[in-house]
Amino acid sequence: MLKEIEKVIVENGPRWEVPFFPPRALYFTKTGGSKKNPTAQPVVFLLFDQNGTAPRWVVKVSRNAETVSMLTQEYENLLYFYHRLSAPFRSTVPKPLLSREDPGRFLFVETGLKGQSLASLVRPDEGAAHQKEIGKMVESVLAWLLQFQRETQEGTVEITEAWIEEEVKGPIAQYRALYPTDPPEERFLEDHLKGWEEWTRTAIPLTGHHGDFWTGNMLTDGQSISICDWSFSQKKGPPFDDFFFFLSSLPVGQEEGDPIRSFENLFFKNHWFHRQVRDSLARFFFQWELSPRLFSQLFPLFLIKLSIRESKQYHLHALRNPLWRERLRYLIRNRSRLMEI
Repeated sequence: MLKEIEKVIVENGPRWEVPFFPPRALYFTKTGGSKKNPTAQPVVFLLFDQNGTAPRWVVKVSRNAETVSMLTQEYENLLYFYHRLSAPFRSTVPKPLLSREDPGRFLFVETGLKGQSLASLVRPDEGAAHQKEIGKMVESVLAWLLQFQRETQEGTVEITEAWIEEEVKGPIAQYRALYPTDPPEERFLEDHLKGWEEWTRTAIPLTGHHGDFWTGNMLTDGQSISICDWSFSQKKGPPFDDFFFFLSSLPVGQEEGDPIRSFENLFFKNHWFHRQVRDSLARFFFQWELSPRLFSQLFPLFLIKLSIRESKQYHLHALRNPLWRERLRYLIRNRSRLMEI
């Protein structure tokens, strides 16, 4: 069956319209790609049994040179993680099944995941029932993340002058090259760089990294969660960025469609969820035997790196909205009000 599916898609995709009949008792839904530029992004096919509600397989294929390399890395990383994880935990990630590479094209097939989307809209003015529901959601995500990181940990790296040169000064230089910075940004970047001096000789754990860790890539069966879309995964990285990504992407407040207002509501306003997240972050740092005060250095660095990453994605997406840089600029303008851990 898989070979038959591979043959049909290799011969016909990627295209914006699917001009072929699916084999046997399967039907296809295409979720990725741009109608204006259909080869710019990987094209994603979800393969369903006719009586099923969850995709049985997911097929990703691209003919674009840049996204071919992305897909190749995604498949290799997913293969690595799948075999690295303990047997029961493997069911929470897609199982890589096969890959096919031709000149200028790469395709791979993974299993689909079952479950429903997470309820993630946070209403700071809601009562105890909503608070309990959101608290349970955050705890389940944190539990999954910590287990994944424990099972994929690869030692530690010490913060040294060389580390700061590569991991802090390097991204700051890239940021300055990509964006025109104003005086407040420049002062913040200089202060941020100096702030690392007190953390030299601190050991940072290195773990597996998902890279796009938000509720849109999470499914739940009511008991546990599963994680899909490993496009930005890395085999080794600091454990903090995935948790920061998850929190920063949550819709918080009545402005569900306003990511910057949600960012403000979570990290700069005092309410029950703000306090809950502060406590969760403190516990997260304690799990790694690190001072929660390190948040004040790691969080801006995370935003700097995401601002760089999104600038490189502009040509891959029709929507060119620098949300991560706007989050960083909001933090810079309001840094005295940032959540203290």
